[in-house]
Amino acid sequence: MATKKKKEEIVDYRDHLRALKEKGPQRIYILRGEEEYLRDSFLAKLRDVCVPEGLESFNYRRLDGPKLNMDKFSAAEEALPFLGERTFCEIHDFDINRTSDYDPEAFRAVLTDVPDWCTITFVFSAEYSMDGRITPVKELHKYAQDMNFTRQSDSDLSRWVQNHCLESGKTIDRKTADHMVYVCGAFMNALLPEIAKVAGAAKGGSITEQDIDAVAKRAPETTVFNLTDALGNRDYDRAAFLLADLLADRDETPSKLLYMISEQMRRLYAARVALDSGQGGAYIAECFPEIARQEFVQRKLLQGARNFGRARLGRAMERCADCELAMKSGGGAEEELLKDLLLQLAIDDDTD
Repeated sequence: MATKKKKEEIVDYRDHLRALKEKGPQRIYILRGEEEYLRDSFLAKLRDVCVPEGLESFNYRRLDGPKLNMDKFSAAEEALPFLGERTFCEIHDFDINRTSDYDPEAFRAVLTDVPDWCTITFVFSAEYSMDGRITPVKELHKYAQDMNFTRQSDSDLSRWVQNHCLESGKTIDRKTADHMVYVCGAFMNALLPEIAKVAGAAKGGSITEQDIDAVAKRAPETTVFNLTDALGNRDYDRAAFLLADLLADRDETPSKLLYMISEQMRRLYAARVALDSGQGGAYIAECFPEIARQEFVQRKLLQGARNFGRARLGRAMERCADCELAMKSGGGAEEELLKDLLLQLAIDDDTD
């Protein structure tokens, strides 16, 4: 059965903006998470609050790279503000997990002695994960406000799409905004250029689903969704076409595509269990917290799962696991292994 993932708290971006306005900046922040647009937006607002325009050369410091020079870190912390009330220090992509690259004791000493006028912000990429078992990470969390910028709910994301479409001179209704998110993906940085592209190409004053389908770049996750839908509908020619489309995208490796296909099969299995047990989207959200607030995706999964039996989906997950093992063991060219996987998934279309 589907393995339940650890539930992750959803960050309400507006709450953090209100806290910044009402309480002012804190001494130490951790900014991380997969929604990099919101992370960078909050960082910009925090920077503006701490260092008004024109004072950047006096009161702003930025340190970059995996290795953090403790002398420069300490100097940035101790610098007095000039012509302003605060100083601000950004630290990007520090590899806190590699304690051999810095002095953990010196790091702790700096954290414990941040003056009232200074704000230090650690900015981590979406892919980076801190090792919570090591002392420096524990120390950082002890003194810092940890902000994990997660994907937003359907309603928040659709409202955001509608607002940005208006800024581009077009209107879009909620249903069509949901469709844009489905086609282009749920990340704001990926949506922004597609909104501009669709708004520029749309002939009328309102954006339609046809406008989106005509020019928007599809996220690979969306193509994988369509591929499994094609398998469920027994449209194997379309499934083969969609796999070829995925393989033609050189930004996506076969191993990453296999992961997405495997994850989609697991989600469909959970959706099939939800249908059989009458639990609906709540069960899917419990199994996959990352889509807990994406009701549109949950509805699409439930719809797609109606075309699969539970046994077939179970076998599909096993075949995905076998394909992953073959890739890791060098059991063949990765693209050919993916094509063979699709063939196996297509052959196994018995009614169960």
